[in-house]
Amino acid sequence: MLIKTKEFKQNDIYFMEVLSDKIIINDNYDGILILDNNLDLIKRLNIFEGITVYSSFINNSEEMLLFCPDNECMVYIDIANYEYKVIYLNNGLESLVFSNLYEWNEKGLVLTTYKGEFYRVCAYEKTIQKIDYKEIEKLYPDLCKFHQESIKHKVIRAFPHEYIAIIDDEKRNINLLNVKDQTKYVLNNATINFLDIEFRGGTFAIVNENMIEIITTQDKSVLHPNKNYIFLKARFLSIPNDICLVTLSSSQSNVNYSNIDMFQLSTL
Repeated sequence: MLIKTKEFKQNDIYFMEVLSDKIIINDNYDGILILDNNLDLIKRLNIFEGITVYSSFINNSEEMLLFCPDNECMVYIDIANYEYKVIYLNNGLESLVFSNLYEWNEKGLVLTTYKGEFYRVCAYEKTIQKIDYKEIEKLYPDLCKFHQESIKHKVIRAFPHEYIAIIDDEKRNINLLNVKDQTKYVLNNATINFLDIEFRGGTFAIVNENMIEIITTQDKSVLHPNKNYIFLKARFLSIPNDICLVTLSSSQSNVNYSNIDMFQLSTL
């Protein structure tokens, strides 16, 4: 059941992430908007003109790092205090492409590249430094194990905090790989051609332009966008006594028209 919706006009929204009880979206190409779980605007952060977000890395303690390769930078955001710092990628770092496999804990943030390299990001000093693999084995053993297991597969999306990876096998099935528990779950009869995929607590949300499939071990339901709109992303959001699915959709005729919708999963 649709419980909340928010319409945006004159705003090309293409990025969305959920952090704690907040929803973060891009604000055209100037910064980000932070919404609460009622879809009300909490804060607008104007970062710089022309910013384009490629991907993000999140910490459960309300921190986020935006990867902006077109701008040759990363942007650290303290969501709790609404502060940010721009970390510029130079001296060869501007060519790096970071994967969605990372670890962010009390020791700091470590990112990986698709070439198997590891980099430590220090937001306070606004620096990024390459780390030797032996140091990773010593200081980040879980990340090391996750990385070793992930390179054996085609990883579609990783959930680093749970050490879970969604992978594609030779039969084009979607597999959920839990590296810590050494378990694998195969999601049969699910479309492999999708824009985005989300997972939480045994529930998958598979995003295509014209529908979102919500799949559990017991059943399957389908969401469709509004007329002349297409889905772009979906994220799970915890609310009191329930979990919602937050979706981002965009007008097919005008990219500056977007919708953020919240669906209550227990009523689907």
